[in-house]
Amino acid sequence: MAGQAGNMGGSTSRYQGGSGGQGMHGGTGGSYSEQAQSAMRNVADSASEMWDDAYEQGERYYRQGSQALGNVDGTTLTGWMVAGAIGFGLAWLMFGQHSRSGDYMTRRMSESSSPHR
Repeated sequence: MAGQAGNMGGSTSRYQGGSGGQGMHGGTGGSYSEQAQSAMRNVADSASEMWDDAYEQGERYYRQGSQALGNVDGTTLTGWMVAGAIGFGLAWLMFGQHSRSGDYMTRRMSESSSPHR
């Protein structure tokens, strides 16, 4: 995308120079309206090209991700499920105990906001 940003910067300098190299105030570049319309057309074309490039890149990522997931066998998937279950269990053991006491979170919030702390 850095190359595309460079292209936009180059096209910006084209419309700043106007037609014939006179600039916008030189008089030979046409009316301001024509210059603005031309600049907007160039910007719209650049945006359209950038959108197409982003769409194609997204398609490539999607295909690569689908292929990667398609290559995962049952053993690997089972390993991921077991690891996730173990992580959930550890998190519940560490943080889930406090939530059983009902208003633990409310009490802790009020304690932390009290001025005599």
